[in-house]
Amino acid sequence: MSKICVKDFNLESTLLCGQLFRVSRREDWYYISIRDRIFRARQPSNYLEFQGIDQEFLAHYFALDEPYSTILTEINRDPHIGKAIRRYHGLRIVRQDPWECLISFLCSSAANIPKIKLNLEILSQSFGKRIKVEGTEQYAFPNPGDLNDYEQIVRAKTGFRAKYIKTANDLVSEAFLLSLKKLPYSEAKKALKEIPGIGDKIADCILLFSLGFTEAFPIDTWMKKILQKLYFKNQQVSNQQLQEFGVEYFGRYAGYAQQFLYMLARDS
Repeated sequence: MSKICVKDFNLESTLLCGQLFRVSRREDWYYISIRDRIFRARQPSNYLEFQGIDQEFLAHYFALDEPYSTILTEINRDPHIGKAIRRYHGLRIVRQDPWECLISFLCSSAANIPKIKLNLEILSQSFGKRIKVEGTEQYAFPNPGDLNDYEQIVRAKTGFRAKYIKTANDLVSEAFLLSLKKLPYSEAKKALKEIPGIGDKIADCILLFSLGFTEAFPIDTWMKKILQKLYFKNQQVSNQQLQEFGVEYFGRYAGYAQQFLYMLARDS
């Protein structure tokens, strides 16, 4: 077991804020699956204990190198976001695997978190490699090109999302996803939206949670509700207007503000 001291980090808020799904808890340990890697972590106090990965990978994945105090200073624009920051201080945006993130959020369309978790688990069992972790068997997430059986995707209880998952499997490569990091935010988003099934919200989730675009500001039902309540006095505003407001109002770290406000909305 390894241990590192951490500052301004909250493992529970980071893992349970809806940005990733292949996470489970056993006693005080969280088990996190990333493609063909599985590790576990817990946070007794101001340090992290972990097994299954090295410290460098852990620090990168949990974005421990981000200028956290600067981020909070820049997004703390009003009492509403200030309340959320205080309540969920230490929440970080993780650096997910882009391919797994893309499929995860295709599964998220009109679905709740337990349903998304189920879809991803069955897809991993059906198409991924079996791996052993601490004496138990788990499954790696399938690589691009491996989700090649439409009927099997349907049997993973993906419903109408099956056709989008199969199309993404046929169209998307690792190289394409990595190339998006070199583009401006608007161009990267436009490129993702050319993939069937990916609209504004899913594109922004992929950009924010796996490609480093911290200005992305996904809008879902929770976000629409809380933004209208706190910032628009319950006026009816379009998702596009809300997304543009978030980016312009909170700036280059708008995605962090989105996560804090999402947690506030969900727990209210």
